[in-house]
Amino acid sequence: MIVSSILDAQASSELKDYFSKSSEKILSNNSNQLILGSAALAAFAATTIDQKIKLYAQDKGLLSEKVSHFGDMYGGYWAHWIIWSSIVSTSLSNKEENNFSEKLEFSTLAMVTNAVITELMKRSFGRVRPNGGCCKSFPSGHTSHSFTVATIANELYGKEMGIAAYCLAALVATSRIHDNKHYLSDVIFGAGLGTAVGRGFALAYQDRINNKNLNINIPFSFRISIPLD
Repeated sequence: MIVSSILDAQASSELKDYFSKSSEKILSNNSNQLILGSAALAAFAATTIDQKIKLYAQDKGLLSEKVSHFGDMYGGYWAHWIIWSSIVSTSLSNKEENNFSEKLEFSTLAMVTNAVITELMKRSFGRVRPNGGCCKSFPSGHTSHSFTVATIANELYGKEMGIAAYCLAALVATSRIHDNKHYLSDVIFGAGLGTAVGRGFALAYQDRINNKNLNINIPFSFRISIPLD
């Protein structure tokens, strides 16, 4: 669906415009600015206790191994497949209110954009992981991805599903500390980054759907004027 859209010139132009507006909203939206700023400050403050949290997690453990494994699988391997599957299944079962391509583009572009930003930041900071692995500790990719997915779920399926998805995303973040793959500061900023990226695309998605519905609901009318002279 996405490939065919890209091949179509008009669809490609609309997609580029949507991507541009979404990317702009990541930083220009006031709430997103607050989220990113708060996450950056909290992550900076957390660097003072990163080692203490690491030692506690390795000594006492934060999760059971089964729960930690579940979080790792959700964040790293299954989250995007769950979202895409839910979009397909709900679109097939709800023919009156489809918006299938818009939902697919929204979710895919949000996750890809988050992945690119996260990877660029990892390479820029080059932080060594708590287990000694080099050198992509900051920010946590699993965490930013899972919070992006949670924001997508919240937008597409409402607050109740969103709360459940955010709880799972928090579990993912905790599992990364438990598994000694990330510091507390890594997951704090990853959570903020993923949320801001997801919200940026969600805001543009809302505008896109509202404009689409507006165009559909405008009645077509015409008037015939007959000159009397």
